[in-house]
Amino acid sequence: MDEQQLLALKPELDRFLDQFAPLFGREENLAHACRFVQGLLHGGERRNAENVAQATKGGPVRTLQAFISTGVWTDREILEWKRDLVLKVLADDDAVWNSDETGFPKKGTKSVGVKRQYSGTLGRTDNCQIGVFANYCSVRGHTLMDRRLFLPEEWANDRDRREEAGVPAGVIFRTKPELALAMLANAVAEGVPFRWVGGDSVYGTSPTFVQGVRQLGKWYVLDSSAEARVWTSEPQVIPPEKRPKSSLGRRCTQPLVIGEPKRVDEVVAALSANAWQRSTVAEGSQGPLVYEYAQVWVWFSEEGLPGPRERLLVRRSLGQEPELKYQRSNAAAEVTLLKLAQVRATRWTIEEDIQSAKGECGLDEYETRGWTGWHHHTTLSLLALAFLVLQRVRVGEKRAADDRARGPGAADAPARSPRVGRSRDPAVVAVASGAKPPGRRQPSQTTTRRAAATRREK
Repeated sequence: MDEQQLLALKPELDRFLDQFAPLFGREENLAHACRFVQGLLHGGERRNAENVAQATKGGPVRTLQAFISTGVWTDREILEWKRDLVLKVLADDDAVWNSDETGFPKKGTKSVGVKRQYSGTLGRTDNCQIGVFANYCSVRGHTLMDRRLFLPEEWANDRDRREEAGVPAGVIFRTKPELALAMLANAVAEGVPFRWVGGDSVYGTSPTFVQGVRQLGKWYVLDSSAEARVWTSEPQVIPPEKRPKSSLGRRCTQPLVIGEPKRVDEVVAALSANAWQRSTVAEGSQGPLVYEYAQVWVWFSEEGLPGPRERLLVRRSLGQEPELKYQRSNAAAEVTLLKLAQVRATRWTIEEDIQSAKGECGLDEYETRGWTGWHHHTTLSLLALAFLVLQRVRVGEKRAADDRARGPGAADAPARSPRVGRSRDPAVVAVASGAKPPGRRQPSQTTTRRAAATRREK
């Protein structure tokens, strides 16, 4: 964003950030947050604390660096408050909650969670950190909602590295699907309205993730690998207690599944030509996105045992060398194939949100190494992204209202205010963590107004 654009939006940005004043604690923290978010939106070669301080004339660099690296303010509360502001505009009961991860290239061994690991963003194995992100996508727009830093197992088990990087004692090793499920369970516990869950094959091939989504009562459309195994007819499962003893007289401890599952690509290869139907799944920047889709009712193998009956979906691109993509969905039978294809098509939104957060909001341009610094920087980056999304929606609504005003009999639709629950359901939270997250501080309207007024007087 150039200087003139940022200057024109500064009053709106100040009003947006004033709403978070009570959550930053000390008054100077809000001033630092405003400077930092403004610097993230301003752009430049690298949006670290030093460059942000220079771009915004924000005072001593070390003070801003300390605000990011060791400042005493809770990023979780900021993200929850931001989420509720976003939902006032984007909330939809039929929305999609997507999960994805992205890499942050790093040098050395000191940055928290860094190691040589595969990053789909980089397209290779490299020295990097991995963050798992979640976005919210509805008919009104989309933005990133939450994030978790992936802490590799060797990091989680290394006390010295943990202490040096400031990793909290309660943080344990969790896989990327487990981190995504924790964010999903938290959203459900908080009453965030959505019906669908999306993700690539990292999540679609994780029994922990798919079983957790089902337990949370959501429908998913998740990518599957070609190597995943399925049964095309319900297999018989003999429980351990009903299996005959072995020749040595030992009791069996594992169930027995009758029948071998097949690879997903083998099942799809056996489909007839009339199993496919052509569908327009979305309107892209280059025109309609058209694919051929087919579906088969199957039972996916989840750690060797059949899961519940669900649909195996396959998407085939048009052209002489068609590309096949496999998905799975537990949606009810009356949900059409076209609807499932449209839900899968929202996957691009989280990829775009991550790119926008990096390109427009400096998500990957931090130089802090510790746990607190990573979470503080990414929180402010997501805050900047939410501001941009809300501004775009506001501008779009204004244009739509102007267009309606020119036409006969135009009337504005009533504004919709979501009811996001404050009381968490322990059973829902337990799906991901087994423990109830800490409660949330509720700033009063008087406190908010007083903090905003104090800031404007400066």
